[in-house]
This record gives sequence, structure tokens and C-alpha cells, in this order.
Amino acid sequence: MGPRKILLADANDNFRELVCLYLKFLNYPLPSVASDGEEALSKALTERPDLIVMEVRLPRKDGFGIVAQLRNNPLTRDTRILAATAMAGPQDREKCLEKGFNAYLAKPFTMVEFKDILESMFGGNLR
Repeated sequence: MGPRKILLADANDNFRELVCLYLKFLNYPLPSVASDGEEALSKALTERPDLIVMEVRLPRKDGFGIVAQLRNNPLTRDTRILAATAMAGPQDREKCLEKGFNAYLAKPFTMVEFKDILESMFGGNLR
């Protein structure tokens, strides 16, 4: 089953707007949003989303720290987390996956790339 609750964590207003448009076009639910790491962690723990789309480099708390805390909590251990990040160096994908992200997508990306990642994360069942 695909995500019913989504959390989008990114400091960039334009990026958050773009992802919301992608999700709406793909008939996904509109996400809850967070603009910094502290807010993202708080919302992840209280809202317990099915999917978190997160920039790794967030103000106030980075994505690696957030993922570590979520993976150590029995209530959020299995939450699917997508690194949608500007970190696009040669080893960044592997680093994100090693640190606990389920999938990695380098910015900028297309809606088709985003859709393909979501389908792979949810076994082809989008909704």
C-alpha cells in the first residue's frame, strides 16, 4: 500500500511547492511540511507519516541526525525516508543509504524520476 501520510522536510519554499505539485499530480495526499530539522523530527514523531521526503542539509538539525533518531525509535523505525537532496557528489547516495535513508534522489529531479522512486519504495502500489 502506498503512503497515506507524507511529511516533506526542506528549507526551500520553492522546492516544497514543486514537490506538493508533483504529489497532487500523482494523486498522492498533500504532505505535512517542515522547514527545518527540529520541526521535521517533531512532526515525524507526532504524525508518524508513512513517507518522509527530506533534504539532508536542514537548518537546526541535519537529516542524518533525524534519520538516526527515527531508526532508534520502535514507533518510527520502519518509516520510509527518501533523501531528496542537493548532496549530489559521487559518494552521497551511498552515504545516505548507509545512514538509514531508504532511497536517494539528487536535486534537481523530474516528476518521472520522483514517481519511479515512490513506486519502487511502495512496491508499485501508489495509493
